[in-house]
Amino acid sequence: MHTSEQPQTPTSEPSGPQPPQTLLNLITTVLSLLLLSSLTVRSFVGRWQVLRSKLCTLQSSLSSISESPHWDDNSLLHTLFPSLLSTLQRLKPLSDQCTLSSFTGGKLLMQSDLDIASSSLSTHLHDLDLLLRSGVLHQSNSIILSHPEPGSDKDDLGFFIRDVFTQLQIGGIEFKKKALESLLQLLNKDEKSTAVVAKEGNIGYLISLLEVNSQPLIREQAVLAVSMLASSSQHSRKIIFEEGGLGPLLRILETGSVSLKEKAAIAVEAITAEPENAWAISAYGGVSALIEACRSGSQPIQTHAVGALRNVASVEDIRLALGEEGAVPVLVQLLVSGNTATQEKVANCLSILASSGEYCRALIIQEKGLPRLMHMIQDLSNSDTIEHVLRTICSLSVTDSNLQILSSSTTTIIQL
Repeated sequence: MHTSEQPQTPTSEPSGPQPPQTLLNLITTVLSLLLLSSLTVRSFVGRWQVLRSKLCTLQSSLSSISESPHWDDNSLLHTLFPSLLSTLQRLKPLSDQCTLSSFTGGKLLMQSDLDIASSSLSTHLHDLDLLLRSGVLHQSNSIILSHPEPGSDKDDLGFFIRDVFTQLQIGGIEFKKKALESLLQLLNKDEKSTAVVAKEGNIGYLISLLEVNSQPLIREQAVLAVSMLASSSQHSRKIIFEEGGLGPLLRILETGSVSLKEKAAIAVEAITAEPENAWAISAYGGVSALIEACRSGSQPIQTHAVGALRNVASVEDIRLALGEEGAVPVLVQLLVSGNTATQEKVANCLSILASSGEYCRALIIQEKGLPRLMHMIQDLSNSDTIEHVLRTICSLSVTDSNLQILSSSTTTIIQL
């Protein structure tokens, strides 16, 4: 058995890249030997039954790949096949030892080696299955890789997106970078493509790349892609939320770089614009993250974080959390220090809080919010912001003490 394997060992470290057909032939040869030897093992029989089942599935997958018209064009197989061949070649001497019941490193080591090999096979099977289900092996590589123009046929666009996400999930770092670059280019070029991306792409996997253990550039590209998708349509936002995107975005808002925080803040504001998503901010512990972003973030971060607070302020439990965690002092401060876009969102948020009840009104008064609002009316030119400010003043004026403050300001009365 050993002699038949020795000539194949150098193929795991070739002098240059092997053609896919050569690699497939080598894989098929080793796989056939493993299927035969798995029938005669005398040790760890249970584990070998599981391994044999995976090897049979692998044989079927390889047969499906070889029957696909353009399989040898696909660049992913240049990565997948060498890795698969290496796994099978490592498994071959283990089958020989289990057949002879002679373990050079002992039973515990053999058990561990078999479990590692089984896990590796599961990964390979998952990747091959993903490649087969994507349908890209039935298309010429030149067709798939050509960027679809705006307004392209949905089938062509779907093939392109499935290929991008297949490379994103299966490929190494360089494949992932190129796949994300293609995805971002598509989203930038064609706004209507977002609906097809949300339908055909694996958004859950894209969200997994937001985690801190991802390669930095890949993580940054993934955050930008999620941000663009969240901002594009209600359908995209729904899928990002359902796939658990809000939690990782809030963590980025707490710990990411300024660039990542800005993109995450845009996405969080977009996602929370849907009322059915707003409640989850509290579930993810996101109130404090948004308040801190308003307090210390860059101007774009502040603008979008305030927008998210405005979106969630209508949820009663979150309103209470906003008061308890110190949102009102930060919001009142942003009334005078924020840019025009931030001021409008702050005024809107304060109007929602002021209309909700005595608790929030008292907090706004305590922070001297009423005099600031009265002063703002004189300087504002944005009609939407003026409307929100007037609504807030109207809600605050329900008490006699606040009415006295209002009536004592001739300038404010004239302005009103």
